[in-house]
Amino acid sequence: MQQSNSNFMNMVQSVLANLKKDQSHWESETEIVTEVNDVEKEFNSIMETSSDILGLDPRGYTTAKNDAFDSITAGTHKLCKKMYVYASRHKDSALLSLVDHSLNSLSGGIEKDAVNRCSAIVKRAESMITVLQPFKITEPELAAIRRLITSYNEHIDGRTNTKTSKSTQIQDVSDQISSLRERLILLDNLIEGFIDDDEVITRYKTSRAIINYGQSKTSKGKKKVTSDTTNTPS
Repeated sequence: MQQSNSNFMNMVQSVLANLKKDQSHWESETEIVTEVNDVEKEFNSIMETSSDILGLDPRGYTTAKNDAFDSITAGTHKLCKKMYVYASRHKDSALLSLVDHSLNSLSGGIEKDAVNRCSAIVKRAESMITVLQPFKITEPELAAIRRLITSYNEHIDGRTNTKTSKSTQIQDVSDQISSLRERLILLDNLIEGFIDDDEVITRYKTSRAIINYGQSKTSKGKKKVTSDTTNTPS
């Protein structure tokens, strides 16, 4: 969510909290009750959609992909050490050439090439699992690395779909926030028009101020409070 929208949502949360404290002053006004309920529903819907956007990849695309890559290379490197022992014992020069890797040489170069390198080693181990078992190489071990490779490839292949889905949901949030802004303008008029207690109105107006978190070129790191009720009749 953009910082400006996040600031707006913080303000709405403050408004709802303030209204709850002053509920005794407006709970008999059907129009206000209806509008407050609608504002709360839209607020919750936006927060849910925002959570879904984050949920598309909770750790972030790069972190998740890098974690998978690191696990693939670490697991394959350990596998190489055990296959190297077998190849040395049986003087298998071709296999020695395939598995003679340090962690750096195994994971070096273009990332996708490194994953393919690991995949080729796992494939070779799978083809000779029977003779490798005495060297503490097991089918579950190979299956675990294979799953990591599949997971990595899914991160790569699903990147475009994830970005498209995320962009669509971000647009949905923007549309919902625009609708919520309109609802709050109506609520402003309801509060000022239906309630006679000046202190309640003042508290409401105070809660409608937006705190602009984030940096700007002119006031780095500072917070600026702005009103979101400039179009509201006083």
